[in-house]
Amino acid sequence: MLIYQGSFRDSIDKYTVEMSNLTMRLLRFMASDLGVEQEPLLAAFRGKRQSTALHHYPPCRHPEKVIGIAPHSDGFGLTLLLQVDDTPGLQVSNGGRWHPVRPLPGAFIINIGETLEVLTNGLYRSVFHRVVVDTERDRVTVVVFQDVCIDGVLKPLPELGEPRYHAIGKLEYFKGHTTEVVGQGERFIDTLKK
Repeated sequence: MLIYQGSFRDSIDKYTVEMSNLTMRLLRFMASDLGVEQEPLLAAFRGKRQSTALHHYPPCRHPEKVIGIAPHSDGFGLTLLLQVDDTPGLQVSNGGRWHPVRPLPGAFIINIGETLEVLTNGLYRSVFHRVVVDTERDRVTVVVFQDVCIDGVLKPLPELGEPRYHAIGKLEYFKGHTTEVVGQGERFIDTLKK
């Protein structure tokens, strides 16, 4: 039996480098949109704090009894999602209703996470979303979570005016966010609003 060591790892390594590059490009556009200097926003993401997940959702004949991923908003800065196939499943909440996100071949779905919402003083909002399963088809996604690289405290960038969120220690924030995800209740980030 032949084992090809490193080929999958090499591919994932290259993919994550490209996702870091894409993240930096997106942040440059965001800084321009916000009317602020690029450097403070880019600096918050330097350090390659990134995680990658490969998700496989098998078909389920009783989708009313399970959920792929419970409703939540991401606790990271940016989420870059590649839907590998054309099976729907991702849904976003708007106005109390769930709306499906139709897969577009070769396109990324970019979710704003809660830490980026705080950094941008609420000008970019995190996305409340969930994943539901399909009755007949598998669904495969590749997800890269790009976290902020702040030194201990999460707070809005000063360039964006009067802070709309209280500063919070990053560890305290992640404890609160984890409790929110487990409890599936109100967004923890809403407790930080002034």
